[in-house]
Amino acid sequence: MRRVRLVSILAAVVVAAACGSTGGGGTPANSYSGKTIKLGAVLSITGAGGVYGPQSRDGMNLAVDEINKAGGVNGAQIHLDVKDDASLQSQSAQVAQTMIQSDQDLALLGPTLSNSAVAVHPLAESLKTPILAVSTTGIHIVPDCNFPKTDPCKFVFRDSLGEETAIPDNIKSYAADAHPATGVLLVAQDDKFSSDGGKIVQATVATYNINLLKVIKFNKAEADLSPYVTQAVAAKPDVIFITSLGGIPAKIMIEARKQGWAGQFLGGNGFNTATVSKNAGAAGQGARSASAWYLGNSFPSNADFVNAFKTAYGHDPDQFAAQGYAGIKIIADAAKRANLTFSDLPGDREKLRAAMETVNIQTPLGPFQFTSTHDVKQTVWIIKMDGNGGFTLVHQIS
Repeated sequence: MRRVRLVSILAAVVVAAACGSTGGGGTPANSYSGKTIKLGAVLSITGAGGVYGPQSRDGMNLAVDEINKAGGVNGAQIHLDVKDDASLQSQSAQVAQTMIQSDQDLALLGPTLSNSAVAVHPLAESLKTPILAVSTTGIHIVPDCNFPKTDPCKFVFRDSLGEETAIPDNIKSYAADAHPATGVLLVAQDDKFSSDGGKIVQATVATYNINLLKVIKFNKAEADLSPYVTQAVAAKPDVIFITSLGGIPAKIMIEARKQGWAGQFLGGNGFNTATVSKNAGAAGQGARSASAWYLGNSFPSNADFVNAFKTAYGHDPDQFAAQGYAGIKIIADAAKRANLTFSDLPGDREKLRAAMETVNIQTPLGPFQFTSTHDVKQTVWIIKMDGNGGFTLVHQIS
């Protein structure tokens, strides 16, 4: 009888330990109780990226709050320090360097813009600090953050859907639905995100028998874009491709409709925020893009996130909030499994990097893993603006 009782007690201990390993409280073998996991986020709260950065911040803060209230990461609390880089490359690099060297953060998230990532990501790589891109979608983010050098970057990861996947998927989807014959590209030539998107459009359209009639370049700081839109409309294309960020896509859509053009807008990641959809209003109705996330997905990891975000902030999240939220969950999962010491920062950064490579969790983006090159491995959602500040789902590409 005593032996049976002892076996029962041991079994209960094993079950309790197993439950602890999947919850927030930690296990006796890998307890971080009383410790703090310091993370830094370099985001564009102001400037051209200011329509994206605040959403990323809010998603991250929600995830931190949820994790900490649930007992933390193996008992450790997460401390997230968010700093604004004002959408400036030089400021972004300075902020990142301070977080890595002076603040001694374990890992970073960001920056918001690809134009800043080309300075920040090589810095993090050289200082052997894990960094997770939560919105940068341009070319040469992962694994070749030191492009044109060919050595792969080990410490740079991305949970944001790259334009090299998103734009071709979007064009392929629309071509299959509507069979457009002609297009014009409006591209901001003075930032990496926009110019990369333009290159991808130009490299893709012929595959789907679309004749690109014009490539019209402009600078994003220009106050009056109507002369460029006039050129595009005069060509009478079936499609106007827009690769730009901030409020520019909405301005182009409004001006094109004002000039009487009734064709299809196709774009990239710059479309995928409610701010742009709201600014475009009725002029943007039907404008398509490929997204890493869709608000209406009903699977639990998204439905729970959407409900929690609305409760916390009083409005719906967007793709950038979802990617920021997922970013914290990804790092927390890796930290849980990394057996951190909290006494050897370089060693802990390497342990976290290695653990990030094997992340396999449910997120608002769907089931999430990294590819062997640290890029996203997930479903692509083709969405269109609804004319009222939101989006509807058109296609799902697994």
